[in-house]
Amino acid sequence: MTMPQKILIIRLSSLGDILHALPAVRSLRSAFPLARIDWLVERRIKTLLPPLPGVDEVLVLDTGAWRKKPWSRATLSDLRALIRTLRRNDYDLSLDFQGLLKTGLLSFLSGARCRMGFSKNLVRERPAHWFYHRVLDKPKEELHVARLNLELALAAGGSRIPLHTELSASEEDWQTIESRLAEEQLSQYVIINPGGNWPTKRWKTANYAELADRIRLELLLRVIVTTGPEEGHLYTEIREGCATAPPAHFPVSFAQLIPLCLKARLFVGGDTGPFHLACALGTPTVGIFGPTSPVRNGPLSPQDRSVFHKLHCSFCYGRTCPTQNECMDIGVDEVFEAVVQRLRGGKSQERRIIA
Repeated sequence: MTMPQKILIIRLSSLGDILHALPAVRSLRSAFPLARIDWLVERRIKTLLPPLPGVDEVLVLDTGAWRKKPWSRATLSDLRALIRTLRRNDYDLSLDFQGLLKTGLLSFLSGARCRMGFSKNLVRERPAHWFYHRVLDKPKEELHVARLNLELALAAGGSRIPLHTELSASEEDWQTIESRLAEEQLSQYVIINPGGNWPTKRWKTANYAELADRIRLELLLRVIVTTGPEEGHLYTEIREGCATAPPAHFPVSFAQLIPLCLKARLFVGGDTGPFHLACALGTPTVGIFGPTSPVRNGPLSPQDRSVFHKLHCSFCYGRTCPTQNECMDIGVDEVFEAVVQRLRGGKSQERRIIA
């Protein structure tokens, strides 16, 4: 394949999966420094994202409107406009990191001269691989999704690079977080993020409350609970379950999590976008895993810790569970031990990265 001048990245959602694709984009940018690299994402995701390093333009698809009114005149008009834009951009190469029927179709409709994606054994919806010219075959052993994405970039001619990501935050976001930390008199702190789009990924708030108490009493560290939109009730449940002084509550945007994580001693949470952001930034992490595999979705650093129970039904990737979500019946003692072990690994150096 000749050196591409225009590259289209397709990974519509979610936040964590977009973060997992960033090393692949950095690989492509390293190999093709003068190329134009565009990224197609869902509209709701773009509003949450910080600037994506190495990306020239973020294009949007309003999948929410499509799901509500798939055949409305406005929806079809928006889709036609997007396809015209994609074709006008005249891409040499498209890479589909999502592997859905719709993303494979978008790759085809883009008109890219070379379309790449995962093989039928790797895509999430098998018909997706019909739309690719070249595919990445399933590896012999399970890989972290970020490593798998990097392998696809390497197959497209990308450079082999370390799996790390540098995301920047605006000066305004830094000032917001630093002001709030000063107000709460917080410097040495652990972040707890109890949220998650899938109910099956969430550890019980009563467990988080007990964990927060133990971190404060036994490790003498303050705790910050972060929540996203419509997750405030999770903090309320944790606060009410605490036997000691409750942790601070930071209902922050995804971009504001960047400075908060860069200054933190540790991040504790489930398989969610904020957890993967902390991993990408190099913040020490402890992940609590149930329906998803810590090998595929866990932290990349060997110093970080993943806590999980291996059951007969692991790892089902189910958003609902017929057996009362027993894979998430993980004891507080287990998670606290992982917290202690990870903190012994040393404090990460604070970094201040401004957009």
